[in-house]
Amino acid sequence: MKIFINSPSFGVVAVLLAALCWSVAVIIFKSASRFLSPLLIVLLKNTIATLCFVVLFFVFDIPFWLSGLESLDYYKIIISGVLGMGLADLLFIKALSQIGANRVAIVNCFEPGVIYLFSVLMLGSFLTPKQLFGFLVVVVALLIISYEKDDMEIASSIKRRGVLTQVLAVVLSSFGIVLIKPVLSKLNASIASQLWVTFFRLFPGFIFTWIVFMFKKNKPKLLIPLKNKPICLKIIIASGLGTFLALSFWIIGYANIQKPPIASILGQTSVLFIIVLSYFFLNEKISKTKLGAMSLAICGVLFIILN
Repeated sequence: MKIFINSPSFGVVAVLLAALCWSVAVIIFKSASRFLSPLLIVLLKNTIATLCFVVLFFVFDIPFWLSGLESLDYYKIIISGVLGMGLADLLFIKALSQIGANRVAIVNCFEPGVIYLFSVLMLGSFLTPKQLFGFLVVVVALLIISYEKDDMEIASSIKRRGVLTQVLAVVLSSFGIVLIKPVLSKLNASIASQLWVTFFRLFPGFIFTWIVFMFKKNKPKLLIPLKNKPICLKIIIASGLGTFLALSFWIIGYANIQKPPIASILGQTSVLFIIVLSYFFLNEKISKTKLGAMSLAICGVLFIILN
């Protein structure tokens, strides 16, 4: 499969598609998290996505090994995979089960700031004043939602643990994605190469979660809910949309957008999708505060796009 595209606008479209696919997957994962442990969900989604990539590579004749990169590049991809597709995903699913999809979506608005910090420290990449203003608008939206009083919906101690868990997940995944930006910059003309990086980054996370699972003492108990066919179907669909399609679109878009914080900010359009979908399918309330914070975050994203 030889497809060559090197366009920022193409990158924007890819990131927006990633946000949409990921939003639907989050809603499904949230529903499944009532029955499955976070570890099992991450294990299954990484395994299913890995199988999807194997099939894709066979069908489109994409090589399973990409030569020409430096040894350090391969190490960066591996580290990024363990942090982003292993540890961060475990923390994300845990937070999702604790505080719900809409709160996770809002906390995730913190991601552009973390990516921007890592981009400055690791890549020397700075935003323009207008882009920085858009980023600050998103951060303000996060601060607003953090002070929302919703003790009647969820215990404050659980909310604090869930928020901190998601913040840690964001930090780990952000570091991992900025780490591989120089690698992707070398491959930003070939979608096949970008898909290879996506798969090679997923594989360490796949191995990591299997190792953790094998050391669990209560493995048979964790697997009992999988006897329920609807739960299995949910995991298969969410894994295909979230870990396979969304991850692929995200890496492709990220590779074609020069500045990592811009890609991350565009990815926050998932906030809108997640909060709306969680309202219709998970019966999670949308308070005026959440609605205002969501609107503010989206305004920040639009400001970035239009400037």
